[in-house]
Amino acid sequence: MRISILVPVYGVEKYIRKCAESLFSQTYQNIEFIFVDDCGLDKSIAILEEVMTEFPEREKDVRILRHEHNRGLGAARATAFAASTGDTIMHVDSDDALPAEAVEKLVERMNETGADMVDGAFGELTGNRIVAIIPPSHRSKQKYLRRMLCQNVVSNRIWGRLYKRNLYTEHGVNSIEGIDYCEDYAVVPRLLLFANRTCVPDVVYHYRKDNTNSYTHRLSEKNIVSFLRACQLVADFMTREDVKKTYRTALDIGMVNAYRTAIAQGISLHRVDEICSYRVSSCIPRFCIWLLRKEVAVKRVNWVYLAFRRLYVCWKG
Repeated sequence: MRISILVPVYGVEKYIRKCAESLFSQTYQNIEFIFVDDCGLDKSIAILEEVMTEFPEREKDVRILRHEHNRGLGAARATAFAASTGDTIMHVDSDDALPAEAVEKLVERMNETGADMVDGAFGELTGNRIVAIIPPSHRSKQKYLRRMLCQNVVSNRIWGRLYKRNLYTEHGVNSIEGIDYCEDYAVVPRLLLFANRTCVPDVVYHYRKDNTNSYTHRLSEKNIVSFLRACQLVADFMTREDVKKTYRTALDIGMVNAYRTAIAQGISLHRVDEICSYRVSSCIPRFCIWLLRKEVAVKRVNWVYLAFRRLYVCWKG
């Protein structure tokens, strides 16, 4: 089985050496590594090229693609995927790292089960220390996807999972240029809707928590707009593909979260409505949106929203 590991690179000169060393040291051999240089101004690519010389047996399987100008994380992931040739896909962020046997363990599980998506535990990395280990979810796909669509209940991370390529190609799922913040959410729920998922108990990814320059640490207006676009993309997809409306209430709960987050960050309702054409239909989520339109304080709406989400997750998730 040929694995494509896709790595966007931008502004990570402090971390790229550790990342690249961990990738090239994988015990599994049949891997292609595709790095996308998104025109950072630091020495990330020079450091990557230096590490490559230390692993001559891997050089033939490494490609570094370069954007002509900075296009963002969504575009970098899309560029990497378009250039990949593997049967399976794994995303790695260039400030993170993999344990040496990560790919081998994921591949073994995929071969054993025939699953379309395999993930495992991940360790939260601060400095050079793993400060916490987060186990994979063992819930059924329906419960797991409901929680993911509700937002802020389970991780929607794109990294730390192995995906069969045809999950993307057969269902028209891809990363979108311009959706950089919450780009994980724009992709993973759409894949999960069709995936036969399983997991391994082992830690297969080291996720860096202390990179303050990463997208997850920046909540600008541009990032909120990206988040809203991701929510609308997922809503459009689920409306079209979830014909039995199995996930409709969870989707509605997630959209309330999008509205309250945007408004709390000073984005006007008019602007949110421009980006998000999806309209919630479930009773309590619709009531929450109505309260926000009546300019009820977000803190007060949160009480209703969070209570309903908690009840829904306990009941359905």
